[in-house]
Amino acid sequence: MNTKILAIVTAVPLALSGWVTANAQEEEQAPPYVTPVDTFACDYNEGKGPADLQQAIAGWNAWMDEQGATDYGAFTLTPYYFGEGSFEVAWLGYWTSQEGMGSGIDNYLANGGAAARGFNEVLTCKSHEHWASINIKPPKEGPVPDSIVLMFSNCSLKNEDGYDALFESLDKVTAYQTENNYGNAKWMMWPVFGGGGELDYDFKAVSSFADYTTFGKAYQHRANGGGRQALREIMGDQVDCDASRVYNAYVARRITPPASE
Repeated sequence: MNTKILAIVTAVPLALSGWVTANAQEEEQAPPYVTPVDTFACDYNEGKGPADLQQAIAGWNAWMDEQGATDYGAFTLTPYYFGEGSFEVAWLGYWTSQEGMGSGIDNYLANGGAAARGFNEVLTCKSHEHWASINIKPPKEGPVPDSIVLMFSNCSLKNEDGYDALFESLDKVTAYQTENNYGNAKWMMWPVFGGGGELDYDFKAVSSFADYTTFGKAYQHRANGGGRQALREIMGDQVDCDASRVYNAYVARRITPPASE
């Protein structure tokens, strides 16, 4: 990966921090856990391709194992449904904590030169962005499959009720989708570092599916099983989201759970 770290600021988006504060007011209700996520959007260098990337990932994983890095997971993303100006491959990495993120980056910059060269020989990355992510519909229990389907949309708030009303509605959406066996997990991601310029959206809505069969079943219910009408009744006109991009996501590294005592 590109080893240049963009300037780090000290505040998460106000909308997210405000929602966390509001939900933390009652002591018995834990605030949502904010997961740090990094993304790289990249193209292959001339003469390079997926096999070369897998070789770089293998070398990087060996180095990560030597470092005892157990708190970082990653996927590679290849576009399946996409528009003009898309990337050839993306990297989505996440840590179990922001402190672990900081120490991991420090170690990578200081000691990961060989691993970084392996990536840089294969890829040129045109963006490196950091996101604050919360999970609003948990994935199915058990290990993450080697490959999953990820769907991203850019969304904006449309009314003055703000995030409190939105999350109340999203809780109802989660209950509805769980009851109707959509088989998806859902996240929201707010831009924090990188990107640049004025964004035309407030957050990204992200859904995952174990495979395209599960994806198709959820799509069928939404299109022809009453899902559109039910979701419209729940959500009203609170948000405006663009057409979703869909990616094939492959596990590049798994987080190692702590050993049980």
